[in-house]
Amino acid sequence: MRKEVPLEVKMEALQLLQSGESANAISKRLHIQAGELKTWMLIYAKEGEKGLATYPKNICIGAIKTKIICTYRRKRVPLHEISARYSVPYSSVVRCVSTYRRKGNAGVEGAVIDMMEVMRSGDTLEEALNKAELKQKLKEALNENEYLKAENALLKKVKALMEAEERMNRRSRRSSSH
Repeated sequence: MRKEVPLEVKMEALQLLQSGESANAISKRLHIQAGELKTWMLIYAKEGEKGLATYPKNICIGAIKTKIICTYRRKRVPLHEISARYSVPYSSVVRCVSTYRRKGNAGVEGAVIDMMEVMRSGDTLEEALNKAELKQKLKEALNENEYLKAENALLKKVKALMEAEERMNRRSRRSSSH
């Protein structure tokens, strides 16, 4: 279970950091992770003391895990920045990324593996994990496809509305010039 760090300790750590002390020295002295300290620094810069007092706001679940992994994979953002961006404890971000590195998306999403099915199929646990990951990717692709279809339909409607408005403007210009 994660211990909540009092606001006073967070502020003391930030003051020490501003005075020039290294993040590693502060983290050792106050028994906090250096990444957590960097996260506090980013949150304080963005939201002030109020943001720091309410951090963390989110727990690391489903959609947030997906955002963390996407940000980590695509943009190579440091973990403390990801923690601050999504208001998720630094240790949770580390655990999420570590699980992703070991097991891929299936591990992060908690893909369900039916052990009886694995035994019947003769697959190894790794093969079963790969299949579970593929099923998860298929599910994500289908969801994205539905989203893109809806977005495409919306864009077509917007285009039709803009064309209709343009036709009306042309008519009003013609009639006003006569």
